[in-house]
Amino acid sequence: MGVDPLSPIAPARLKALLLPVGKIKRSRFLGFAARLQADNVVRLGDISPDGRPNRNMFSPLAFPTGMIFYDLTFSVPPISHLDLFPFEIFREPLVIIAIADGTELSKGSGEQASLAGVNLTNKDLPSPEGLDQLLAELSLARERNPRALVHQLVVFDYEGVDKIQNGPGDVLWVPRPQASKATTMKTVLCDITSLLLCELDEFAKVVQTIPLIESPKASSWGPRRGPELRPRPVDKLLHRMTMPTHLPSDPNALPGLQGRSSQSSPAPSDHETPTTFDEITRSIQLTHRASAVGKPNSLPSSKEHSRDRSSVSGLTASDRTKNRIKGRSGVVLGTLYLQAGIWPDALKELIEAAAMARASSDYVWHAKALESILLCLLMFAWAGMDFQIPQICYPVAEKSSKSFIGSSSDSISGHSTPGNRIVSLQNLANLLPDLSNTILNLYNRAANITEEPLPQLIFSETVIRLTRLLVSVRTRDGTLDDNALKHIVMGEPLVPLHLPERPRGIVLLRKSELTAFLFRALPLSPGSDLPATDAVPIMVGVVSVLNYLDLARKKAFILREFLSILVPNLVQARKIGAAEIGIHPAAGLSSLSNAAFDINALEIGTGNVEESLRALLANIGGIFGVQPSSFTEWEKSRQSFSAEDRSTKYPEYDSIAAIVDRSFRHAALDRYGDMNLKIDVLKACINCCEALPDFHGVLQFTVELLQTIRGDLMLSQAYKVHPCLPPDEQIRLLNNIKRTVDAGRKLGASSLEAEYWDDFLVRDIQLLPLSDLKRPVRRSKTDLDAVTARPEKSKDPFLYNPFSKPSSKAAELLMVAGETASFRVTLQNPYEFEVEIESLRFHTEGVSFDGLAENIVLPPLALQDVVVSAVAHGPGTVNILGCIVKVRHCRERRFPIFATFWRPDHENKVKRIGLAAKVPSSERPLSWSSTTSKDGKVISKKGPITTTCEVKVINKQPLLVIESMSLSQSAMMVLEGETKTFNITLHNTSACTLDFILFTFQDSTTRQLQSALRNKDLLPVEVYELELKLCAGSALRWRPQQHENGKASIAPDQTAIFEIDVLGKPGLQDAIIQIDYSSVDPAHDGLPEVFYTRQLFVPLTITVNASVEVARCDIFPFSGDFAWWNKFRIGGTDTTFSEPSKSLSPHLQSEDDEFSSVLSRLGRGSYGPDHCVILLELRNAWPNTVSVKLHVTEQAEQEYIPVPLEDKEGQYHVGRDLQPGQVSRFVLVLPRIYLQNPHAPIPLLNTGFRRQFVVSANKQTFESEAASREAFWYREELLKRLFGTWTEDYTGRSGTIDLRNLRLNARMVDAIRLEDIDVTFNIDSSSDTPDDSHPDRDTDTVVQFGRSKFRVKTDQMLNVTVTVHNRSSAPIHPLVRLQPSLANQPNNIALDLSRRLAWTGMLQQVLPILQGGQSAKATIGVTVLCRGEYELGASVEEVRLLKSPLSTADGQDANTNEATRGQASIQHYDGGIKDTFGTDVVKKRRIWHMKDKCVLNAHD
Repeated sequence: MGVDPLSPIAPARLKALLLPVGKIKRSRFLGFAARLQADNVVRLGDISPDGRPNRNMFSPLAFPTGMIFYDLTFSVPPISHLDLFPFEIFREPLVIIAIADGTELSKGSGEQASLAGVNLTNKDLPSPEGLDQLLAELSLARERNPRALVHQLVVFDYEGVDKIQNGPGDVLWVPRPQASKATTMKTVLCDITSLLLCELDEFAKVVQTIPLIESPKASSWGPRRGPELRPRPVDKLLHRMTMPTHLPSDPNALPGLQGRSSQSSPAPSDHETPTTFDEITRSIQLTHRASAVGKPNSLPSSKEHSRDRSSVSGLTASDRTKNRIKGRSGVVLGTLYLQAGIWPDALKELIEAAAMARASSDYVWHAKALESILLCLLMFAWAGMDFQIPQICYPVAEKSSKSFIGSSSDSISGHSTPGNRIVSLQNLANLLPDLSNTILNLYNRAANITEEPLPQLIFSETVIRLTRLLVSVRTRDGTLDDNALKHIVMGEPLVPLHLPERPRGIVLLRKSELTAFLFRALPLSPGSDLPATDAVPIMVGVVSVLNYLDLARKKAFILREFLSILVPNLVQARKIGAAEIGIHPAAGLSSLSNAAFDINALEIGTGNVEESLRALLANIGGIFGVQPSSFTEWEKSRQSFSAEDRSTKYPEYDSIAAIVDRSFRHAALDRYGDMNLKIDVLKACINCCEALPDFHGVLQFTVELLQTIRGDLMLSQAYKVHPCLPPDEQIRLLNNIKRTVDAGRKLGASSLEAEYWDDFLVRDIQLLPLSDLKRPVRRSKTDLDAVTARPEKSKDPFLYNPFSKPSSKAAELLMVAGETASFRVTLQNPYEFEVEIESLRFHTEGVSFDGLAENIVLPPLALQDVVVSAVAHGPGTVNILGCIVKVRHCRERRFPIFATFWRPDHENKVKRIGLAAKVPSSERPLSWSSTTSKDGKVISKKGPITTTCEVKVINKQPLLVIESMSLSQSAMMVLEGETKTFNITLHNTSACTLDFILFTFQDSTTRQLQSALRNKDLLPVEVYELELKLCAGSALRWRPQQHENGKASIAPDQTAIFEIDVLGKPGLQDAIIQIDYSSVDPAHDGLPEVFYTRQLFVPLTITVNASVEVARCDIFPFSGDFAWWNKFRIGGTDTTFSEPSKSLSPHLQSEDDEFSSVLSRLGRGSYGPDHCVILLELRNAWPNTVSVKLHVTEQAEQEYIPVPLEDKEGQYHVGRDLQPGQVSRFVLVLPRIYLQNPHAPIPLLNTGFRRQFVVSANKQTFESEAASREAFWYREELLKRLFGTWTEDYTGRSGTIDLRNLRLNARMVDAIRLEDIDVTFNIDSSSDTPDDSHPDRDTDTVVQFGRSKFRVKTDQMLNVTVTVHNRSSAPIHPLVRLQPSLANQPNNIALDLSRRLAWTGMLQQVLPILQGGQSAKATIGVTVLCRGEYELGASVEEVRLLKSPLSTADGQDANTNEATRGQASIQHYDGGIKDTFGTDVVKKRRIWHMKDKCVLNAHD
């Protein structure tokens, strides 16, 4: 590739033009050129010197270590550059190298080619048939480039050539790379350089004989001249130096005054048609400035005459002219030495020329000489040689202007010595600012004093080159070291350097001063004579230097000016060039390149013009903070990865990670810069691409403009932010995209499409629910066993637990395979124009899934819902990741789902300013308190969150319809407790077999109970009753026994009959029968764990009338004497008693009493002699007579009796007929009940309502709460022992009686309750001992006629034994207190026993600790002194509180655990929280008082 034209050493390079000749492919030509360019630096020591003695002026032997730097280029220099010869020789190609492809040449027939003017004598040289044509083309190139000194034909890769060969003539044969050596190409350039040095010798001698060399003029610019009018450089110089044949008539006139009319090159007779972009723009420039051209033959100004008249240093005008002529020749000769690599001779000639130019006030050539001297010094420094800075380079004190920077005098005061290179380098670095400023000041003097301004091109390029030198020194921290020199000469990368300690005397270069110096290179005004072809490279050079200085904003300002110059010239050039070539202006630069720019396009390639310019425009927009083209940026970033890493390390453009990154970048750029500047820059970029035209660029920057002006990234339902442009301009941008795409398609670019400008097009995708008949419902096996078995799983008892992990599982979305489902897709349009969508389909993973919608129109600035139908072709899971959308005139791409509204967070603290604000904020914490969590972790930034729509596809399912019902109008009437049956006929209308069906029911009672449960003020007892009724089951029930194996199956297009039972419950008004049916996978033997059913609902209207109601209930204590008598009569365990006397209570002997059968059963079981009497009043509310039976079991049933059973052991029933409206009382006797823990918590049943277990909502005291719990548990035990049924004989109706309305008060609980301690008495005579030897002895001293009733004789020694039994499971340490008294007497008399009763021992005794179920006895001696009726009361008190050995770790008593185990059948806790009842009450010692006192009936 070519070298940098604005390099600091560009004037030291020697330009060579590479031209293709003959048949050669572009790729082959570029390959050959690359081989030459790889060795563009030639050492003089490697060049063979010319043996001719008159050609040794530029002999390489004079300075073998010198170097020649070639600028091997493909481009023909513009005319404006060629007209600067010989002031700047490096712009003119002095060598023409014609490159030919040897593989395209055929071998000759063995005869040598005979060409005119060529004498071929070497028989070993190749002689292909096409060689004569190549030589002819070389002659044509010589004619077209007459200024070149060397014309050489180089043939590459000719078959049979294995080494470099010269001849015939100017032909050079180069072997193939396989046969070439490492030095082959360097040898080729050395041979060409040898010819050049010989020609330079002659050219330099001609230069020395030139009487006057003209300075370049600002107006010396015009159209390209024909080849016949372009003489060789020597001829042109001779033409310019031609003097008049006679002396001027005015002896005082200057010698060169008469020759000024011929100082410029002769103008062409006519202009040729412009064929290149340079000539087109140059013709435009000439047209605009034709009226502004000054007089070329005007006399010098008065300042010049006055200066010439004033002699300087005693020089006359003639001496000054001679010095000027000699000085200019010396500058040209020194430049030739510099380009030829002979740097010592160049430095010598340039020093002398600079001195002469300064003496003659020739400012332009003085500055040129100083610049060339600086290049010589740089070459010496780069080559590692010692050098000395000439005195001419130091500014003269009286003529030096203000220094470029405020450097100290120490930095330039010392002179370097040849032996100290480091000092010379540092002195040169310190001198650079002043020397650069001196050069520019000399150029400015030429314009201000002599009114001969230097062409803007030369001045601007000089400023840029000097600035790059200064920037290199600044980057290396004020030093001119090897890295800086390699960068200046060879273009190697410049590594920044920062010295920890700056040596004294190093200059300090500031960015602001360098920028001010650089901006002098810009044209003074847009209307200057500088054509666009020269202004554009100058501005690009300024931008490149600003890029080194990292001044992005100034660079953007220059680039904006660059666009203002480029766009109008592009438009005009396209019109003129297209008209001349005969193509349409809309064809673009690609067509122009193929037609007329074949040579210029060799370096960049066809089509790359638009891409390179597009990259430049994108750089301009990036500095101003416009939203870059997402797709273009993604492609560039992706190119940096290898082919293997692109698919793994770099995300796809449509991926979520890429979109999130673009969102953060958009948020950062949206807050950066000025919106109006962004819009103006993007409009300028669009205009530039339209001027080319570059269709891709137009689409790219139009999309960037749309992305820049948008409001929020996501639209919200409440508030919508409008874009920054008016609606008509937004519509114009959309039409611009449409027009560009249509134009590209007409020209054959069928793949030309824009990138859609909104990544958040798809906002949501939801599956629309199916109809009730077709909607599948998820079921599990536990749902079927919910009534009989309750799943044991841990549940959180708290309604809110901050430590629990919330379940994020959403509702399951279901589809049926082969059936159409509808999806609602929400799309957004954040702009004020309509968006046309050609097609929309789902992007899914999983099972095969089809869904497509076409021709969708999104309204402006709105969220639009679109319904898309889709079908899944098999069972499984389909995950909808997004949509693949094809917007009209845009590329089809994927769009993820962004359902959650997201807006970038506003930065409260500004931490990034300037250009750094364009970069999205990193995850570095702004402050420790604001961006860190409690555990110290950095809170990452939250970006837009994507969602997916996961749908489960199930197997094909059947479809049922109701064919008929046995009920008329779906209504029926039942009585309370009655059960009725009706039939339903179902028809399978699908082609799928139904093999599973389930009936579930919902009724009005369920809704009423659920509504009542929502009341937070209910007592625990009320909550339990409501939950129990809710869990007890629905009023309806299905009878599955009629089908085989209890399973129902309906084949396709078949029917089946099902029976339903209806139970009359109070409050039942209507019901719904829910039929779940499915086709279960036959692979499973039974039901799978999870399956899906469809549902069918059958509504019913039910009327429930009252039957038998409970009017009143009461419970009374009952004497234990009946049970004791029955036990004694059947031969109880106590055999010490004699036959009861005839004085027993007479009612025990009444056999006609209706309770005799009930009383006769008492005491026969293992439950003990304690009983109670229940009075139950029932009322017949039905207008017909009903028979009522109450079934009583003396042992608790674990389950309710569903139907009346025959009486078993321990059971009996009481029956009676009730007339309509009659109330009858039933008397029932039940054993009293003992509960281990009557204060256990009232359980919560699992009804689907989560209730946190706390104390009752009502503010109850401990005593009231204890009474409530005690009444609850004794009522539950009572209902386990009592069951009622009714029957109507006339109609055959039957049912059950609901007894759960019974309520117990404290008195009733006291009557039915057994205490933890049981106290019994036994009295015997201490003197009477049974003796078998004396059976006739009177042993009736003590006669027991009741459970605790004794008949004793007075004045007898009696033993009263008190037995204390512990019914509970907890240990008790008892203290027994006995209290004798007179019966039926007031307290003051009853306790006066001093003369009536005597006892021995203590009435208060401490018994040993009683474990659960153990008993202990205490005995005292008693003697009755007087007949009468006495009572002996007893009370038991705990001595101290004991802990059970089975107590838990938290101190709960064992009775609680035992109660929990005993009542586990009806308790269902939601978690592990234990009951806290009574924890805040201080535990006290308990006291039990005996209810039935021991009665002693004493007689004489």
